[in-house]
Amino acid sequence: MRRSILAAGAAPLALAAAMLLAAVLLASCGPSRRVRNIVRTDLFSLSYGVAENQAALASGGAERFDVVMREGIFHILNGTGRKVMKLSSYGDLLALLYDPAVSPEPRLDKADAQRAEGAQAAQGRYAAPVSFLAPSRIAVDSAQTIYVADRMAPSARVFDQQTGSWCDGSVRRFGTQGAELAPLGQEGPGGTPFPTILSVDAMENETLSILSASESFVLVYHFGKAGNLLSVLRLARESLPVPESLGGTSAAKPGKRIHANIDGIQATSQGADFEVALKLDYYREGLSAGGEVSTGIEYVGSWIYRLDGQSGAEKGRIALAPGGGDADIPQLIGISGGIYYFLYGGQDRGAESLMLQLTDETGKAQARYRMELPDGTREVMALKVSAKGQVYALLGAGDAIKAVWWDYH
Repeated sequence: MRRSILAAGAAPLALAAAMLLAAVLLASCGPSRRVRNIVRTDLFSLSYGVAENQAALASGGAERFDVVMREGIFHILNGTGRKVMKLSSYGDLLALLYDPAVSPEPRLDKADAQRAEGAQAAQGRYAAPVSFLAPSRIAVDSAQTIYVADRMAPSARVFDQQTGSWCDGSVRRFGTQGAELAPLGQEGPGGTPFPTILSVDAMENETLSILSASESFVLVYHFGKAGNLLSVLRLARESLPVPESLGGTSAAKPGKRIHANIDGIQATSQGADFEVALKLDYYREGLSAGGEVSTGIEYVGSWIYRLDGQSGAEKGRIALAPGGGDADIPQLIGISGGIYYFLYGGQDRGAESLMLQLTDETGKAQARYRMELPDGTREVMALKVSAKGQVYALLGAGDAIKAVWWDYH
């Protein structure tokens, strides 16, 4: 039997020190390790179909849905159905932008320009016909202006020498009663088309962020309330940063086999401050003895870089997760009040629950929550965080799409 190396007189002191250390460790890691269940509220469902209050599905299964929620009002973009539905948290249809080429005549009141002479509109409700091509992303500001990322006709696309890509993206704007305003391009209203648009976000300070990408660059555009261009941040994929702990400062550094992958970008703006959170996942490529044949890829960790949205200067970084073959890679789904929201467990078909972690700007986990999914959930179609920290989602089930949110406050 192994004997203790502590002298008898030192044992009480050592025991007290060990208990103190354990207490400190528990206090520091308790909130991050304890996983709490949070209440889910099932709000409403949309059955499948082409009617005004239904969601159309693609025959090939490649669905295009996006959603944004402000003050309890949902705007759902149904790309396949080429329409935008504005709904209350009870599922009442309040407004509709629809494409007559794929949607039947709605029963909801039409916008003023299409209403029969002498007819009166229901309070605040309207349906406006719009010719969409391939709507994919949506944002809504506090004035209820709707921003929709769409594609332009093939004849309108242009080749951008700076990004080395064909550009055909446009952000269309719809104001009062669905009246369309001049669409946004790279320079502002009526500007050059964007490369592929990945996201559109209306900031709390009434500005707009548009994330676009080509094969060589990821671009973050920042626009004022009137659509005036404030800044453009260009991030070259070949020169993304690599932490020193992984062996370099640049993913393209000669002799290195660390690959940086952009997993997510979130823009935030408060007052005049515009900041971009860049989440990078890193992978190490194994090579044969000759260094010419790849033997596999291993995940080695994730970092968040806080960048100045105008200059791209680094303002801080957060180490999120260690690597390893069994490591669970966190997914950044939103930022609210300086807190980063990460999803663990993925959004796999058939999953029964997801794990949400709230992390502060120092990288310390503040809390973890288990988010149970409704029975019959087949797919998480969209999952987001509101400006006030409300987590909400569109979930695909066998017979309908469900809108839900989780309350952890």
